Amino acid sequence: MMETNNILLIALVVCILLNSYIGLYISRKHGTKIPWWPSIVKSRDYTFYLIYIFYIALLVNAIISILEEEYIFLLALLGFIPILLSTYINFVARRDLTRYWTPFASTGKEQKLVKTGIYAKVRHPIYLSGLILLLGFTLIAGNLYGLLFFILSLAAFVTRIKKEERELITKFGEEYKQYAKETPLLIPKLKGK
Repeated sequence: MMETNNILLIALVVCILLNSYIGLYISRKHGTKIPWWPSIVKSRDYTFYLIYIFYIALLVNAIISILEEEYIFLLALLGFIPILLSTYINFVARRDLTRYWTPFASTGKEQKLVKTGIYAKVRHPIYLSGLILLLGFTLIAGNLYGLLFFILSLAAFVTRIKKEERELITKFGEEYKQYAKETPLLIPKLKGK
C-alpha cells in the first residue's frame, strides 16, 4: 500500500506543478506582468487570501490523507480527473485572456474586455478552473474536512466573483452588462438541438 501512496503523492505534486506552471507560462508568454507576493499582500485583496488559504488547506488535507492512508482509492483516482480538467481550462483561459490576467479582483488600465474563445462560453473560466481543481483535492482526501474546506472555498469564490463583476461593470459599463446577459457566469450552457 505504501507504494500506492507514493504514486498518488507524486502524481498529485506533478499535477499541481503542471497546473501552476502552465498558467504562469502562458500568462508570461503573452506579456503579463506577474506580481510577487509583496505586491499581492499590499493589495489587501482579501478574497485572494481566502481562496489561497482554502487552496492550501485542501491540498494539505489531500496530502495528509494520502500519507496517513485514509483515502478511498477509487475516489482518489477520480479526483485526478477534475485536476487534469482544471489544468486544461486554466491553459485555455490564460491563453485567451492573454496579457490581461491578474491575481487581483480588479482591472488594469489597459484592460480590454475579452469575449472570445472560452470567454464566449463563460465569464470566469479561471475561477471555474480553480473550483474544479479544489474539487479534485476534495475527492482525493475523501473526508469531511475536505468537504468543509470546499464549501468554504465556494463562498470565497462567490465573494471574489461578485467583487470582480462590480469592477468589470465599473470599467466597461453597458458592454459588460450585455456580455453578462449573453454569457453564463461559470457553467457553460449545454447546446440543444
